[in-house]
Amino acid sequence: MTVKIRVLFKGWFQIPHSYSMVNCFQIVHLYKNYSDKVEFYVNEMPYYRDSWNSVKKLVYSEEYNNIIRNFKQWNGEDVDIVYSITYPYNISTEIINGKNIPKCVFYTSEFTTLDENYFVNNTPLVNDAMIIDYIKTNNNLYMTSPSVWSSLGMEKYNLPSNKNRIITHGVDSSVFYYNPGSRNNIRKFYGINENDIFMINIGAMTKNKGMVLILQSLNILVNVLGKKEYKILLKGTGDLYQSKTFLEIYFEELQNANAITKSEMNNLLSNHIIFTDKTLSYSKINDLFNAADLYISPYLAEGFNLTSLESLASGLPVLIPRTGSTKEYINDIYNNGGEKFIHYLDSEVVNIGNGMKQNNITLQTIINTLVNNEPKLRELQKLRNQNENDNSYLKMKDYIETNYSWNKVSELLFEYFKYIKNNTD
Repeated sequence: MTVKIRVLFKGWFQIPHSYSMVNCFQIVHLYKNYSDKVEFYVNEMPYYRDSWNSVKKLVYSEEYNNIIRNFKQWNGEDVDIVYSITYPYNISTEIINGKNIPKCVFYTSEFTTLDENYFVNNTPLVNDAMIIDYIKTNNNLYMTSPSVWSSLGMEKYNLPSNKNRIITHGVDSSVFYYNPGSRNNIRKFYGINENDIFMINIGAMTKNKGMVLILQSLNILVNVLGKKEYKILLKGTGDLYQSKTFLEIYFEELQNANAITKSEMNNLLSNHIIFTDKTLSYSKINDLFNAADLYISPYLAEGFNLTSLESLASGLPVLIPRTGSTKEYINDIYNNGGEKFIHYLDSEVVNIGNGMKQNNITLQTIINTLVNNEPKLRELQKLRNQNENDNSYLKMKDYIETNYSWNKVSELLFEYFKYIKNNTD
């Protein structure tokens, strides 16, 4: 009889936050694939902001939601491993029933560096030296991040590489897939014509996502070059962040910098920008991806950029930097069927102080790349308008399912759990 690994998942499950969603996708697929090898316990942890308690909701399929609801709530039982996904990153020692339990902590490092403000611990860690000393003496601390870029954040703390494992994020092809059935209805609902180039960006709308560059690019395309066919849907996360306020601030900054006039801004807001900050189910987001022609993501700093992977899984082309957290997985997909679906923005990594790094992307690069790639966008757009898709999509889709699915992630995570248990017994 196989002895199960008893894992306590301490994290967020009930809110529409990216960490919660990663947590849920991971645990659901671990359950589906390894319920005969893993004993599951869950413990909902306090949220980063108290206000988030009022927006609890599950946004998955009914199958997913039922699995999540039925996990066993932890009531002090003995466990073999604690797996933590919260922010700040909880690296506290876990003493359960008198035993020091090995702990795996999920983290991201958008700017390739971290500091004491990113961590919580039993006793305060007020500077890098204290964090280094804590990690050196805590043999039961393991960590995982989703990209090479993110993993660099722990290098200055001398976390050994065997305890700093990269496990990518994934996509569920039953959730994100090519499904043109709703394309025309959604475009009609939003006033998008068949020949409009309909772009989309989903996220917190913070500056590191490249939001100002997106707005500047749209302004040049529409108000300077006269390309009135360009439209964009921006979906914020209104339940958690003041996404609409961010948009207003960015436009105010652009006006103050004389980068856009009030009339140009009003034209964009009235005719070319669709904004929503509603929390949508994943099936609705997949419908948006199928209605769109391009996922635009000129990000400056990201931990992984999961929405770009989800877009590709649905057959939606992406516009994305050559450098940064997406470099490894985007290059991998590009070389295995994704060439027609990935449009690279030339970029370089720059130091911006305090050990922080980010992409540098010029506005003109975005404009040129969009204009130069219009024929390729039109080619795929025509197929999608005809409820068809390029044959290369099937090759890309198969590669993503094999290498970047949540099933694959669950396999990697289970192997890490086994490694942790075998090395701390």
